[in-house]
Amino acid sequence: MTSKAPPDTRKRLIAAASTLFAERGFHGTKVRDIAARAGVNLAAGNYHYGSKKALYLEVLRAQFAETRAMLKRRGAVTSARKLDQLSHGAVVALLRTRAHVMLDLLLGPPAGVQGTLMLREMTDPSEALPVIVEEFIRPMKQEIEEIVAHLAPGLSARQVERCAFSVVGQALFYRFTMPATLKMWGQREYPGGLARLLAEHITEFSLGGLERLAGRKARSRHGR
Repeated sequence: MTSKAPPDTRKRLIAAASTLFAERGFHGTKVRDIAARAGVNLAAGNYHYGSKKALYLEVLRAQFAETRAMLKRRGAVTSARKLDQLSHGAVVALLRTRAHVMLDLLLGPPAGVQGTLMLREMTDPSEALPVIVEEFIRPMKQEIEEIVAHLAPGLSARQVERCAFSVVGQALFYRFTMPATLKMWGQREYPGGLARLLAEHITEFSLGGLERLAGRKARSRHGR
């Protein structure tokens, strides 16, 4: 999309595209359907955003920006320099808050558009996947790795990476398995407050794993 789009038209196109991409995925969404949902002439829509891929990237970047803003607003982002100055308890609280924000975005209620878009992208990747990895997934992964490294110093880079994946994986599980999990629980949607409870569980479970790995590393260094 170009900056020539009038604000109202741009807003309507983004809103319509976000909904349709979440419902149908990138490959299952047609440009004419986006234009129709937005109430924009197809030719005019093409003039404003150029291509379906360009619009999709704009939708994704808007979601990335919203996530970053929420993380910052709730105190879940800090610089590496400031992280060095935090106490162990403060770093634990940072991990807990970060998990809570992830779960709020993924689960709701209602479940956020970003979680659905990412689910679609992971099961049916589009041309935008390299951009998603570089602009969103890799930076988020690095930030969680920095937290993990502070909580369990001495772990190798590979161990830190796997631990970061494990933290995120616990949150993603409840989004990616939502239909089956709700069916097992006999519920129509996740209850309010679940994100907070799960964030606490994920934090405590992850700390236990980190302590175990760090202890094993220490025992190995001492030949035990």
